[in-house]
Amino acid sequence: MTVAHEQRCCALQAMFQFDLSGAIDLPLLRESFESRAREARSADPIESECDFTLPAVAAGLTLAEKAWATREEADQVIRDLAPEWPTHRQPNIDRNILRLGYWEIKHGSIPHAVAINEAVELAKEYSTEKSSAFINGVLDRIANPVAVEVAVVEPSATTGDE
Repeated sequence: MTVAHEQRCCALQAMFQFDLSGAIDLPLLRESFESRAREARSADPIESECDFTLPAVAAGLTLAEKAWATREEADQVIRDLAPEWPTHRQPNIDRNILRLGYWEIKHGSIPHAVAINEAVELAKEYSTEKSSAFINGVLDRIANPVAVEVAVVEPSATTGDE
């Protein structure tokens, strides 16, 4: 796992907890994640999903805070792009992967393709088989909106009248 991916995994787990509790208790969450980071790495693949380094915890929680702060903005954009799957109908994990991806596309400093790819990888790792395609489609539309330009043509230009 790359350092950046580890940070995103940490951020996603923090956002998942924020979403479940409806509030941010960052000091408690930071202590929990840092305590886990100080322990020996687990050999169990399921438990090892929570094995973060201390630097990844610091960066991941910062990322989580930033993405969480824009969640209402992200939710509105996602609601507009996927009205059949508004955020309240999405699984908690998918909703937070989308919020994290949204923040990285709109406010982060990485290329959009990297943000989308990382979100898809998180979905493959933590969510269902179909989630990665949904997340890819929504984030691609956020990163690459189709600009429909309506050409304003003067009436005289189309009829030849002056």
